[in-house]
Amino acid sequence: MLPRNNYNLHRFLRGFTLVELLLVLVVVAILLSLGVPSFLNILASNRVAAAANEMVVVLNLGKSEAVRSGQTLVLCKRQAADTQCSTSAGDWDNGWLLFIDGDNDNQVDAGERVVRVQTDAEESLDLAFSGGGNLNFSPDGGTGPTGRFCLRNSHDGDKSRVIRVSGFGRFQVEQQAYDCA
Repeated sequence: MLPRNNYNLHRFLRGFTLVELLLVLVVVAILLSLGVPSFLNILASNRVAAAANEMVVVLNLGKSEAVRSGQTLVLCKRQAADTQCSTSAGDWDNGWLLFIDGDNDNQVDAGERVVRVQTDAEESLDLAFSGGGNLNFSPDGGTGPTGRFCLRNSHDGDKSRVIRVSGFGRFQVEQQAYDCA
């Protein structure tokens, strides 16, 4: 409902006062200060969950490819900028290789097919395997050695997932503290 005379009409269409504008800005700043940290936590948690899901896909690919081909497949740490397995201790920051190991030496040789290569892991993620250097997938669907893949956000260790690998070729993802010793 608009005012009836010109003076009230001019006052009605004038806009916001400075106090009203500052009050709105303070309310928006308070809401953002509460919402942004929660949003960043959700993003960090989703990054770790997505990496864990991607790792489960690779584990299932290795298992199914071993059964399909009737050969042993190996999942190993990748040497930096190379398509060879790393024998050094430590985590899997350089990525990993999944390949058919025809001669069972746990190394990529000429003529052995590389099924999947993952280059450097995302900088904010740590990935480690507690079962030793490599994970082997046998033609009967089993895996060895058993162990755990541990993933965490390097900026916030609370955001972590563990993928348990059983000898029967089953993989279970759990959200728990990062412990891959």
